[in-house]
Amino acid sequence: MLKRPIFKNHYQVTPIRGEGVLLLSEQDSKALYGSIYEAVAPLLDGRSADAVVAALAGRIDPAKVYYALLRLEQNGYTTELTDIAPEVAAFWHGLGLDPQAMQQHLQQQPINLIALQPAFAEPVRQVFAELDITVAETGQSALDVVLADDYLDLALSAHNRTALATGRPWLLAKLSGNEIWLGPIFVPGQTGCYECLHSRLERHQRARGFVADKLGVGLASLPLVLSPMSLALAARLLALETAKHLAGCTEQPLLGKVLSLNLATLQSQSHTLSRNPCCNGCGEPMPATLPAPIALVKRKVNFLQDGGHRAVSPDQTLRQYQHLVSPITGIVRVLEPVHQADGIAHVYVAGHNYAVPMDTLAFLRRNLRQASSGKGISDTQAKVSALCEAIERDAGLFTGQEHRITASYRELGDAAIHPAACMLYSERQFAGREACNAQGSHFNRIPEPFDDERPLFWSAAWSLTEQRHKYLPSQLLYFQAKAGDNCDTFYCFGCSNGNASGNNLEEAVLQGFCELVERDAVALWWYNRLAKPGVDIASFGEPYLLDLIAYYGSLGRDAWALDLTSDLGLPVFVAISRVRTGKEHILFGFGCHLDARIALQRAFAEMNQMLGLANGCLESQGQLGDADTLAWLQTATVANQPYLLPDPAIAAKRRDDYPCLASGDLLTDILLCQRIVEGKGMEMLVLDQSKPDTGLAVVKVIVPGLRHFWARFAPGRLYDVPVQMGWLAEPLPEEALNPIAMFI
Repeated sequence: MLKRPIFKNHYQVTPIRGEGVLLLSEQDSKALYGSIYEAVAPLLDGRSADAVVAALAGRIDPAKVYYALLRLEQNGYTTELTDIAPEVAAFWHGLGLDPQAMQQHLQQQPINLIALQPAFAEPVRQVFAELDITVAETGQSALDVVLADDYLDLALSAHNRTALATGRPWLLAKLSGNEIWLGPIFVPGQTGCYECLHSRLERHQRARGFVADKLGVGLASLPLVLSPMSLALAARLLALETAKHLAGCTEQPLLGKVLSLNLATLQSQSHTLSRNPCCNGCGEPMPATLPAPIALVKRKVNFLQDGGHRAVSPDQTLRQYQHLVSPITGIVRVLEPVHQADGIAHVYVAGHNYAVPMDTLAFLRRNLRQASSGKGISDTQAKVSALCEAIERDAGLFTGQEHRITASYRELGDAAIHPAACMLYSERQFAGREACNAQGSHFNRIPEPFDDERPLFWSAAWSLTEQRHKYLPSQLLYFQAKAGDNCDTFYCFGCSNGNASGNNLEEAVLQGFCELVERDAVALWWYNRLAKPGVDIASFGEPYLLDLIAYYGSLGRDAWALDLTSDLGLPVFVAISRVRTGKEHILFGFGCHLDARIALQRAFAEMNQMLGLANGCLESQGQLGDADTLAWLQTATVANQPYLLPDPAIAAKRRDDYPCLASGDLLTDILLCQRIVEGKGMEMLVLDQSKPDTGLAVVKVIVPGLRHFWARFAPGRLYDVPVQMGWLAEPLPEEALNPIAMFI
């Protein structure tokens, strides 16, 4: 029991006659009911517990007084009298700390101060002294406090190695800049380490990385941004958090977290650092061994309202993965809406798009403004779509830890798939590659002709058809992968076609396959400029689609859809919109799914994405570098591109024209898709690109022979299917194909 009990200093003690006592504080209030507390409260002024009992002798049984004092102590309302200033004690009490114990902790646990930026050292040392934090003169300390003006300083990796080897915790802080960063406090074995933070932060510094690559130097340093006012504020916040950690405070906002404080807006944000199991510092790097065979299992579809058939709802997915969004500690830098005044066209952008190349200043400018994006008929689905696409793009980024072998195509024999079977560039395109690439297109770039004899990197995908591993060039399967050892030749275009994510592997595989089918169907229609039937949208019974068409109407636009379904049988649609008067500014979006309703939803939702892109491109007049998009918006009309209109000779397709191909089980649906492509003489492969630090399933689905909707003009389905389906009497020659290359 306390010898000289007093109420904790952050409480205002107010007896309520005949009822008890009310304790008021900045955070909350506590009510103590009973006449005994009303009697005891005025006596807790520093006298001993025995003196309190004696003062109430004859009025209240001593045992009851002692019990009341004990209950006040046990409930955390009282503390021992000290000579610490009441206002200081009140501060620590309000944080849940004992002021006297706090002083002892600070005296007995010195810290080691390491200032990589010399301007920080003395101001921080002075503030620590004011708070009685002891700075050790030797290496023996309870905590290392490391001050840097750049969280990517190379010296931090060296300190991290030492901390991991010794098991000593350390606190990192940036006290300069217009945004202060405090934390994380790294505790080996408990939190992620600095390398976990470094790998995520570095990927968000795209412009600095571009300069480093171009100049052959380390990351470009930034000017020191510092004022006495900001440094004083940052130093005191740092001292407070250091003291709280040393005292073992329950609430430690920097433990495994970064606190950012924007000095322009005073907006603060907490960024959680999740541990990367494959971290080079504190984890086990992914073994570069042959990946396990893809073993798909039955998965019941529990959500089928928006965006596809899923095991769980978009709300559940968002809750599970939203912590991965942060410009400091996240896999995804940002997740923000593209503003639409009406609130019906839901579109979000997230992070960077690694699928877009970034090897010139022009491409860098585009990439910094372009991000992964997501759409949906609900706001949550659009948000989840953007988030998962950004994680998917990150998972497809080549890091060097991926399994690969070095061999030539000739050496691998039938274990390898030639990249020409996937990319499908024609000999005519290869011959004109220099002129084509000089146009600076985002997507329609032509690589060097593949060298079948040269040893290059190959990665293994699992053939669902042949039930074995087969090799494809790593440069084709991953973003920004090198062709081979000491080989930067651009042999293969690693793009996002067939890349998909999901709550499980089966979701991702189905979605990736639908994307391949969609783009193949679009290529058949677009480059052959085929007349396709319209769609009776009202027959689908989707109020959202009718509301969306009305919204486009309020913008002075018409909107309609065409059926692009190919010989593969999966429903594919294009949604199209034009301005009624003046320049038509034609927009479009595509969708494919086993469920025709979902496919149509996706087409309109994707067109919403293009609405935002078009507005930005028109406002900038091509300054964003989107020359292809700008040219389309300014010149395309339904008169000069008549294949955009429904074929008047064919009745509009209704909902009843599409049999339900979905079974309610994802594995069953995937097996159907596999049978469809195998029936056409093609093969279905899957590469698992999932990474342990996200938990989201990510795959790349490959079906050699299916056509990308970018300009890929080799012989094959592009020429054969329109004739087989009776859409054309004979194949078009390559030079007669649509000269406008797909640009999204």
